[in-house]
Amino acid sequence: MQNIEPSVPSHVLAELPQPQDASAADAGKRLKISIVNGNLQFVQEALLLGHYRDASLTGVERVVDGLMGGALSTSIRLGRYPQHIGTQQVFVNAGFRSPHPFRLPRPAGLIVVGLGSEGQLRAADLVTTVRLGVIAWSQRLAENAPDRAAPFVLAATLTGSGGLGIAAGQAARLVAEGVRDANLRLRLTDWPCVGHLRLIELYMDRSTEAWRSLKLLEQASPDCYAIDDAVSDGTGGLKRPLDSSYRGADYDLISAITQNDASGETNIVYTLDTRRARTEVRATATQGRLLTQLVKAASNADNDDANLGLVLYQLLVPREMQPFLAGGSEMQIEVDSGTAGIPWEMLDSAANAPQRNANSPRPWAIRAKLLRKLRTGDFRHRVDDANREAQILVIGEPYVGDPRYPALPGARQEADAVAQMLGGRLGLASVTALVAHADGERGPDARRIVSTLLERDWRVLHISGHGEPPADEANPVGAGDDRLRGVVLSDGIFLGPREIGMLQRTPQLVFVNCCYLAARSGDQLLAAGTPAYDRPRYAANVAESLIRIGVKCVIAAGWAVDDEPAQKFATTFYERLLGGERFLDAVAAARDAAWLCGGNTWAAYQCYGDANWTLDVAESSVSVREPSHDERYAGIASAVSLVLALEELETGARFEAPGSTGRLQYLDTRFGKRWGSQGNVAEAFGRAWAAAKNDDQAVAWYAQAVSVGDGRATFNATDQLANLQCRLAWTALKAKAAQPGGASADDIGAARSRIGASLRLLESLLAVQRTVERVSICASAYKRIALTGRVAGDAAAESAAIGTMRDLYREAEQLGDARGDASTFYPLMNRLAAELMCGMGADGASGFDADSVGRLRRMLEQQAHDEPNFWNISAGTELRLYESLAAQRLDSDLAAIRADFADLHTRVPSPGYWSSVLDQCDFVLNRYVNQAAASDAEKAAAAQLLALLGKWVD
Repeated sequence: MQNIEPSVPSHVLAELPQPQDASAADAGKRLKISIVNGNLQFVQEALLLGHYRDASLTGVERVVDGLMGGALSTSIRLGRYPQHIGTQQVFVNAGFRSPHPFRLPRPAGLIVVGLGSEGQLRAADLVTTVRLGVIAWSQRLAENAPDRAAPFVLAATLTGSGGLGIAAGQAARLVAEGVRDANLRLRLTDWPCVGHLRLIELYMDRSTEAWRSLKLLEQASPDCYAIDDAVSDGTGGLKRPLDSSYRGADYDLISAITQNDASGETNIVYTLDTRRARTEVRATATQGRLLTQLVKAASNADNDDANLGLVLYQLLVPREMQPFLAGGSEMQIEVDSGTAGIPWEMLDSAANAPQRNANSPRPWAIRAKLLRKLRTGDFRHRVDDANREAQILVIGEPYVGDPRYPALPGARQEADAVAQMLGGRLGLASVTALVAHADGERGPDARRIVSTLLERDWRVLHISGHGEPPADEANPVGAGDDRLRGVVLSDGIFLGPREIGMLQRTPQLVFVNCCYLAARSGDQLLAAGTPAYDRPRYAANVAESLIRIGVKCVIAAGWAVDDEPAQKFATTFYERLLGGERFLDAVAAARDAAWLCGGNTWAAYQCYGDANWTLDVAESSVSVREPSHDERYAGIASAVSLVLALEELETGARFEAPGSTGRLQYLDTRFGKRWGSQGNVAEAFGRAWAAAKNDDQAVAWYAQAVSVGDGRATFNATDQLANLQCRLAWTALKAKAAQPGGASADDIGAARSRIGASLRLLESLLAVQRTVERVSICASAYKRIALTGRVAGDAAAESAAIGTMRDLYREAEQLGDARGDASTFYPLMNRLAAELMCGMGADGASGFDADSVGRLRRMLEQQAHDEPNFWNISAGTELRLYESLAAQRLDSDLAAIRADFADLHTRVPSPGYWSSVLDQCDFVLNRYVNQAAASDAEKAAAAQLLALLGKWVD
């Protein structure tokens, strides 16, 4: 089944980047493959990635969603997002109409392919779903631009490797095979093929693993594949994850699935996928009779055995896995029909605390925020979810009319409390409550409940009352569908999955608090043979049946619960959901609140579903719990791992929104004294603090790196120390100049002295070797001297410093040309800016070198196409700005310049980068406004541009 979006205008596709080398690769029928170690912020080709069933947008998808204008999140809310193997959805990045080469759509488009359920992805399935995704994009190109039959370039992630069972190398090979398989079919048509596949991976170790796997594939099929000789360095790549394993989701996954061995013995096969380990352990199940007795003992509200959880833990969890499960990491456990009846929530690595209070150690299920996930091959493929506008239905203590079922005042009180809470927050019109008003009053009967249920869409169903488990053949009740029992209603009628499945749109959350509803008979534990969902006598319980019809999140009580903790669980759960928290966090908070009430009601609730699902309340924002600093950095045990963590923070500060300063301060405080005396560690701290825009801290660490003298710091540490010292001197003077009364002569003298000291340090380095970067840093120091002269009101000193800056940038440019340095555009750009400024105040903006402008534009356009990053993209817009100033038409060009900068800001919002852009624009525009006889309109345009950039820095 394909999900293909409506066509888009052909002029949008005509703007997409064209492959440079695809035709040659296609001529030999070999698929060219490159592996790029970098992030996805500047990928310009169509990008292919995968999505697991019932997962929210995380990781790569969340990043790309921002680059695509929220198209992915919109699609997933509308229920059109691909989840199952063989489904796909194509998104064209149609939000760009400008022909400007620095505003190409990045990515050009997106192909999301379904991966099915995490942990169940097979190699053949991955090849199939990739093949169909490639064909879908090829069809889009052919439909919208029939003349574009040439092979195209496709980017892809290591699809499937962020989950269980598919390693990075295997994912690379399977994606390549899927693309090759698609090409074989496409060559039989007039649709275009993939000529060049670029696999983008953030971590170098995973990139290398992918490259090795592909080189083996090339050796096995040399006529089919042409693999690059090395991994390419992209923008923002990292060496490896801080933890020993890589996992795309933000929670751990343990799979506990039954399997028969050669002797017919039933085992539980555990597979653990965490950020700390990825392993598979096969464990022989204990005696079925003993396990059944323990389960029956645990599944009882009257059970007060504090050691029962520990006994079950020791009995069921293999020794090899106990260290990974004993901690408090967020975890989801995947179960099947043979293991779903085990009360996993009761398991604990230690005996329960005799006293329960805020400081008592919590059971494992609360510490780990345990959720369940059902493995089943029988589920509804097309689910139409109820949307946010759908109402909430709360049912409390339905009328039964059978003396075998006693009154349940606690169920009525719970439902009433839930209805009042939800109605008070969402509005009474959004909540329908079928609840008796007082004890002894007759509750809603079957006719009223069923008719209300079917009359409209419901986003949430909450039911409190009596429940009956499915009947089995040994104890039949009725015949046929009557065995799918559930909530007990009047006249022998039950409310179960069959009735809920009749709804036009499936509820997103069903909370069923009914005695025994989620219970299973003991002989179903570790059941061998045909899975329970394939045989009527082993009919699944209500929770499993609801999951199969498409309910995202299900909570069902496994045994009779006590009234007080049950109401505490329910009200705390909904309170957290209304606050915008994830399903996983809301369940954990509810369990903790019920646990503090005593008893084992907190463990009775079997909670299945999407860990990241939220209620999506209109006024609330999703509150995702961030791991504490101690949890995040628990794996740092050496200077090497500390440097990795610092490099990750440095990259995050450069390519993500601010927010990493607290983590950096934590690492500084905890590990700075331990390993900061090593030159490479001190330099890593300096780079990280500089990226976080804390120049004082950065200078302190760079100074320590230079002074250590152990040979581990690089020459770049000295370069950056001098550069930052100059910047700090100017920043301090600028702050004084902004105060009432302005900067004093002493302030100006102090700034000049500090900049002079940094220049002397730079000159000593230049005597050793003159490099493009070092000469450019020296030129930047003269920029600060020019700014100091501006504050002092010394126009001659300002102009002289700009002239020296121009000469140094020209030298750096010549050094770059001689060495074929790709970064030559930087000194060339700044040389042109200096020449432009030197011409201001003389005869307009004359002296702007047109030949150099053309050369720079060609250089930037090539780099923006081949290796786009923040600096060459921003330089393209700055060049456009300088041309506008030279022609004195900033007012008319301002809208386009602002749009170009805004597009770049969506990819790299880091204030550290934008402060550099603001600094340069302020330097040039201030002189333009004051010395180039600019009009009032030009002055206003300059002020507007500086205000925009200033907003992104503050």
